[in-house]
Amino acid sequence: MWQHNRQTDTNINGILAEHQLDLWAQEDQAPAQDLSQITEIIVRGEAWNNIQILLPLLAQLSHDQRWLAWVAPPKLLPKAELKAAGFDLNKIILLKPDAQHDTMSLAHRALKSGTCHAVISWFGALADDQLNELAQAAELGNSRAFLIRHQ
Repeated sequence: MWQHNRQTDTNINGILAEHQLDLWAQEDQAPAQDLSQITEIIVRGEAWNNIQILLPLLAQLSHDQRWLAWVAPPKLLPKAELKAAGFDLNKIILLKPDAQHDTMSLAHRALKSGTCHAVISWFGALADDQLNELAQAAELGNSRAFLIRHQ
């Protein structure tokens, strides 16, 4: 009788394990949005004080054959400061939102166009569908999106 109970426990565990594996298989079948083209940078406090740390990294992005687009920065850094940080000022394009184009649409178009290898945008929080749109645009344009958020 003890063996019978043990065999029942094993069968139950086996059924549960098989059911769990089925659930995992179903999860793997759902297409996940590839967000590998997006890098989010979250800064705290005064935005431009913290951005100074990122200038060498961002400067490297300006040394590609395609444009480096800045979309809606909260303020502009002096050209002398950008040059001192190593930026190629001839490869930077500044996109400012206006009545017809918001930050999202400008970033989307710059990513999708294929003329920018990287697009740096300043956003607040973005919804998942907005992140997915930017990821798809970046993939189409073979670009990278850098999203800078302030907290």
